[in-house]
Amino acid sequence: MTKKISIKDIAKELNISITTVSFVINGKSKEMGISPATASKVHALIKKRGFNPNSAARSLRTGKSKTIGLIIEDMSNYFFAHIAKIIELEAYKNGYNVFFSSHENSDHTARDLIVKMKNSSVDGLIITPTRGLKTEVLELKKDKMPFVLIDRMIPDIETNYIIIDNYIGAYDLTSHLVKNGYSNIGFISIVTDLSMMDERERGYKEALENNNIKIEEKNILKVLFEDQGEKTIQSIKTFVESNHHLDALFFATNYLGVYGIEALQQAGKLIPHDIAVVSFDDNDLFRLFTPSITIAAQPIKEIAEQAINLLLRLINDDVKSVDETGTVLKPIMVVRNSSPKKVSEKKPKPIQVA
Repeated sequence: MTKKISIKDIAKELNISITTVSFVINGKSKEMGISPATASKVHALIKKRGFNPNSAARSLRTGKSKTIGLIIEDMSNYFFAHIAKIIELEAYKNGYNVFFSSHENSDHTARDLIVKMKNSSVDGLIITPTRGLKTEVLELKKDKMPFVLIDRMIPDIETNYIIIDNYIGAYDLTSHLVKNGYSNIGFISIVTDLSMMDERERGYKEALENNNIKIEEKNILKVLFEDQGEKTIQSIKTFVESNHHLDALFFATNYLGVYGIEALQQAGKLIPHDIAVVSFDDNDLFRLFTPSITIAAQPIKEIAEQAINLLLRLINDDVKSVDETGTVLKPIMVVRNSSPKKVSEKKPKPIQVA
């Protein structure tokens, strides 16, 4: 993202005052005794830098740019793409534009994006934080920049956030499988220290423990987030082929579930005849696939609307940034055809000879 030029930058580059630039922008050069040469230089630089005078004038009057920044994990992901779309629509209804960016779980990229967003004079930020953003979040608080965290929090920092109960979503999915007769349940996740993924794993494990099922580490596969595509598909395929005892798979996030479907097809496994499948997060493919996939759905519309509405309230001083507001929403389990009651394999009765 290129730094957005500001009225201050125009003034600094021409070595004149911000007030002078403002008068030129608002057509008051002659009235305020500004020379035609100076006015011409201002107009030329505005055109060269792609400066938006109308936006700048409004910002000068109100102290607000009417833009917000949205920094999320992955714009191509079903969950984040839908979050972004709803936030954009709600922001537009309120007269705001949205700058979008993805950090791909990179601390360095996330830090860089926050700096660039602040330099672009956004009025506030909605952020899906990486684990290493603690310092930057504390600086946002210190600077009194309005912001809301979504999808995950940073431990030990009180902030405004909208998240879901990842633990209960995973617990309910695992309990559903157990209730339907599955006991050898594989768990497929990513290598990460993100709290939401830790909570999903904890929900899976505690559901097993509470149903007197031993937790087997061999039943857990964690792939690298960077290993997207074919490499992850092959890892899942190898995991399934090496663990013939598994009767169900729990995918900790939707993109892994999509890869998992392809991996199972390559391994010659039929869902749910050979193995049941559930996933955290929904995806259009999960509804359209035959059989459709059981999921714990995040309430996307509610998350997005609450996040943008809270941010706008912070921007407009309807609530104070120091009065942190945390909301935890519950996932919605949608039972579909990929996890039916397990059919027990009955041994044929011996033939009685008269």
